[in-house]
Amino acid sequence: MKTIFLISNRPYSGRNLLAVGLSLNLKERGKKVGYMKLLGKTPIKVGDKILDEESMFIHKVLEIEDPVEWVCPFVLSYEAKYKLFHEEEMNIAQQIREVINTQTELKDYLFVVGGDSIFEGLSLGIDCLRLIKEVDAKGINVQLWEGETSVDDILGVKELLGRNFVGAVINKVPPEEHAYINETVVPYLKKKGVEVLGVFKRDRLLEAITVRTLLEVVNGGIACCEDKLEEFIENIVIGAMDPENAMRYFLKIPNKLVITGVYRTDIQILALETSTKCLLLTGGLHPSEMVISIAKSKGVPVVVTSLDTFSAVKRIQSLVGRDMLKDRGKALRAKEVVAKEFDLDKFLAMLEV
Repeated sequence: MKTIFLISNRPYSGRNLLAVGLSLNLKERGKKVGYMKLLGKTPIKVGDKILDEESMFIHKVLEIEDPVEWVCPFVLSYEAKYKLFHEEEMNIAQQIREVINTQTELKDYLFVVGGDSIFEGLSLGIDCLRLIKEVDAKGINVQLWEGETSVDDILGVKELLGRNFVGAVINKVPPEEHAYINETVVPYLKKKGVEVLGVFKRDRLLEAITVRTLLEVVNGGIACCEDKLEEFIENIVIGAMDPENAMRYFLKIPNKLVITGVYRTDIQILALETSTKCLLLTGGLHPSEMVISIAKSKGVPVVVTSLDTFSAVKRIQSLVGRDMLKDRGKALRAKEVVAKEFDLDKFLAMLEV
């Protein structure tokens, strides 16, 4: 079995999406694939067990037959934090090594997703740098593109991992910088001994949120079209302009959420005439019956929140591109992106060296 750690020195770099995309493509080739997250941060109680919600979804979407506890042996619950800071023995590193070793004869590839930095988990003995060397695994650096300083992150991780470093993926690249990175940054890194296995553009669907997630984050109520909660919202528009300008603006932006005050029925009706996935009405009052009727006829959910527009926008923007992976549509999109933009054959060949 080949064990591959997907690591990064930045949060929200796309490690889980890469793990799922690689796993689905390898399964399509007939390979047996496993998945593990080192540190679960979304605890959920299932029976008498504390599991990680995101890992449970990945266990399901990858159709993994192993016990669900294997995909995330350690979840950072309140109890775990208490034990850590009161220096109670937990043997987390040993548990993780045992799960990895157990899978040796069962899998062709095991993808292990590290934390939000290469040092995360150090206090528990489960930081990526230590574990990669202990189990003699390979590491891919999943680099969130933040400009030329991202090159330093990649070179730094390569130096720290040494012979265990296999390559890098550069993720969430603005479309206008994609050619520059391929033509300038990738050749530079290659001269420095870094194989860039993929350069992924920023993807609207992968960064989108669902209406259901929106409903939760604004603590809202649904006024109609409850069957559309899994629809993806790719763009966010604030409807605070006059109707004439609003219509021109709305026509340019597809698959959008329009946020406006509950009293702005003129803006709401115009939004429903364009490519709108959801209306979010702020202020907490009951929406217009006419607006609800039009929304129902077009299949557009209307969410009402007591928050003001500024507070609602702030909450939503903090979530875009940072939501946990729990949508099958995103998992399938990750598979497509990896198939198109990741050099899987080169990667597999490098694992054999």
